[in-house]
Amino acid sequence: MEQLIALTPAWEKAVELYKAEFYACGIDIDGTEGMDFEQGDYTSSTYLYIREEDNKLLGLLNLRSNLTKEEKKRIGNIGYSIRPSEQKKGYAISMLKSAVFLSIMQGVVPWYMVCREDNFASKSVILKLGGRKQTSFFDDKNGITLERYVVYDVFTQN
Repeated sequence: MEQLIALTPAWEKAVELYKAEFYACGIDIDGTEGMDFEQGDYTSSTYLYIREEDNKLLGLLNLRSNLTKEEKKRIGNIGYSIRPSEQKKGYAISMLKSAVFLSIMQGVVPWYMVCREDNFASKSVILKLGGRKQTSFFDDKNGITLERYVVYDVFTQN
């Protein structure tokens, strides 16, 4: 069984190891390799997705509220990652579905999810959640094409 828990200082070392696994694979933790984003004034809440049987950090989830229209367009109001050694096991879908209540409580509804045009794994997750593509746009600052999806269905599924 897995659960979402709030990020606390007690998990600092586990998060460092989690990030190190991404860097060892040559990828950024948030799938934005080579992209430069400025931190805005929005509120961000980070949660850890933990496998209870071995207390292993499987994923990170970030809920963002109070975004400007531009921030919602460029970074979305929800972000996630799954540890490279645990990818392709269904954890992304289950983690995101388990975040629905937290998301509603924080007013992060619907979800605006942004990914690189060439991030097929992320697009697959978004589509499985019922995501609908809103737009594709070229990010001049980073020289890449991004896609933005909106997800409503996850809030109405049982």
